[in-house]
Amino acid sequence: MRLRGRLKELKKLKVAQHRADVNIGKNGIHAGLVEEIRRQLEAMGVVKIRILKNARQIVSEKDIYRLAEELRALVIDHRGYTFILAKRSLRTARR
Repeated sequence: MRLRGRLKELKKLKVAQHRADVNIGKNGIHAGLVEEIRRQLEAMGVVKIRILKNARQIVSEKDIYRLAEELRALVIDHRGYTFILAKRSLRTARR
C-alpha cells in the first residue's frame, strides 16, 4: 500500500476513536510527555494528541509542529485542539 493510502487509513482510525492517546495538560510539553509520544509512535505509528483547556494558554499550534519535527513525525490532521501525528516511515511501526 502506498504511504499516502496508509496515512489516510490511519487518520480515519484515529478520527473515529473519540479519546486522545496523549493529553497535554497544565504542565505543557515536558520530557515525560515527549517520551510517551515517542514510545507510542514507535509502537503504533500514529498518535492522537489533545490540548486540554487549561493548557491552551501555554501550548500553541506551533509548539505541536515543533514537537512533530523533533520526533521526526508528520502532523496528518489538525482539528481545533486535536492533532494526529504519524511516523515518517510507517514500515518500522508495529501493526
